[in-house]
Amino acid sequence: MMYAMILAGGIGERLWPYSRKDRPKHLMPLIGDRTMIQMTVDRLEGLVEPGNIFIITNKDQQEMIQRQLPGLDPDHIIAEPFGRNTAAAVALGAVYIQKKDPESVMLVLSSDHVIKAIEVFQRTLSDCAQAAVRDDCLAIMGVPPTYPNTGYGYIKIGGGIDGGAATKIYQVQAFKEKPDPATAEQYFKSGDYFWNTGMFIWKTSTIMDQFKQHMPELYNGCGRIAECIGTDGEQAVIEQVYAGLEKVPIDIGIMEKAEKVVVARAEFDWDDIGSWKSMESHVQTDQDGNASNCDFEQVDSKGLIVMAEEGFVGAVGVEDLIIVRSGNAVLVCHKERAQDVKALLGKMGKDNFLEYL
Repeated sequence: MMYAMILAGGIGERLWPYSRKDRPKHLMPLIGDRTMIQMTVDRLEGLVEPGNIFIITNKDQQEMIQRQLPGLDPDHIIAEPFGRNTAAAVALGAVYIQKKDPESVMLVLSSDHVIKAIEVFQRTLSDCAQAAVRDDCLAIMGVPPTYPNTGYGYIKIGGGIDGGAATKIYQVQAFKEKPDPATAEQYFKSGDYFWNTGMFIWKTSTIMDQFKQHMPELYNGCGRIAECIGTDGEQAVIEQVYAGLEKVPIDIGIMEKAEKVVVARAEFDWDDIGSWKSMESHVQTDQDGNASNCDFEQVDSKGLIVMAEEGFVGAVGVEDLIIVRSGNAVLVCHKERAQDVKALLGKMGKDNFLEYL
């Protein structure tokens, strides 16, 4: 039986000022009328039963997610007491899924991705699930890069695996962190690398075995949590376990150490809307390359990304800028510095501009 675990605890800092602590990007309708997390659940229809969908979030977002996803079991929207990165989040979700079904196959998905070819997406997940069961391996989806993006992690692919499926699956040689521009260019030109989507497929028992081997402290904590699921002491035990955990990404904690790891070539358009620069391909663009979602006019300006929730934005004699207006804040930055918006928020926090975060 296939289960989905959706990670939905982030803020989306690089999409400030739209995305904020009390209104993170996955709870906003950035593309179309549905919010990002609603679209994530929508694209599982016909593949995963609604009763087999779990959400891992935080206490601040739990109620908002329940309102946006009224068809989900509220007990399947699980709040982490503290952020401990993706290894802990995956382990927590795996505990609940394994408790319900020890023979489960687990899909780990993000709540903020844009995927439009739903049929191909579901076929790829199914092919990966078959490989995970057949070979007892950890599978990840990778997207062939279309340009040298510095905002994504990369996967170096090895030899192909003949499993008889429509999806091409390869051995993983290495995981690479987000590269500098020169390295990203090298990865792109080589043809030996995929973008790391952060979407995983495995048997729940397999990932728990990997936690036992490579992250025993987390594994032991999971055992304590499993014993208390459904009891009055459940939340207290989760808080006790989490208080002692390190912040470790699943890539570093497990994927880089595991022996049987494969990557599936994702033959569908994919975007995680990781920065404002991503919006160029999702909103209307004029003849001068200005992408906007609002009432906008320009004179002698080109290559702009202009986003506003209301009102009018005008530009005169500027190029290659991001201009965003939302609520009580305005962002202006060069397109090539879109990844650095997160650094701005860090500075704002230190300077006590907390009301704008």
